[in-house]
Amino acid sequence: MATDTLVDYQIDEGQRLLDLLGEAGIAIRAACWVKPADKDRWILYIAMPSVDEKGLLEAYRQLTPALQALGNDWLTSSDVTLVSEKHPLVKDALEILRRFPHSAPMRSPRPRIGGMPVEYIYIYSLGKVQVKIFGLRFRGHPSGCLVLSFEPHSSHISLVEESEGRRNEYPAETGIDWIVAAPEGSTLERNEFGRLVLAWNRNGKRRSSRPNEVWSFAKFGLHGFRFLTQPSWNDSASSEESQ
Repeated sequence: MATDTLVDYQIDEGQRLLDLLGEAGIAIRAACWVKPADKDRWILYIAMPSVDEKGLLEAYRQLTPALQALGNDWLTSSDVTLVSEKHPLVKDALEILRRFPHSAPMRSPRPRIGGMPVEYIYIYSLGKVQVKIFGLRFRGHPSGCLVLSFEPHSSHISLVEESEGRRNEYPAETGIDWIVAAPEGSTLERNEFGRLVLAWNRNGKRRSSRPNEVWSFAKFGLHGFRFLTQPSWNDSASSEESQ
């Protein structure tokens, strides 16, 4: 990954890798992309307790299945350096994150990180916020549309359609819900129309997303979103928003 500029897909792939490691029960103490002063490429440093507990070779063996699960060549083992949670880089990275939360890739405020001369740095916030997306569909309706909202749906409603003298009534089906892990600092807020949206930080900028967008991010593992729980109902049908 020889590039002087860290781009969104690298950040997203790094987050997906961290999520996969977390799902595998592998603890992460810190993670950051670093552009060393003496290199022309970014390196993803990941601090894992297993480096101390099981040795570096075994830690890389734990890393391999997660890298393979990404299913692409954008992030490979050559882009990742595993270090001990006691590595001085960990303390420095967490201190920078405390001072500059939710930052985009930036010129390092220090000439050296963990004793290493660096130019730029991007630090992942490992905290997560849980958000619930409520789903509703009208049972038997030909479209199979799913209505998503950040607020609970009423089950005491139905969709009524009349066509060619026939009246069809489709009762509401609720309980089709997802729990999504959202980036740290995410909050549910009401927009100018009084609807709940998710306000979250991306590369240092605050943005708002409706339920469908958050659902899509989680489905594809983008920007640090992922599903924690999913309904048994097949989610491949089309969807629409009520919020």
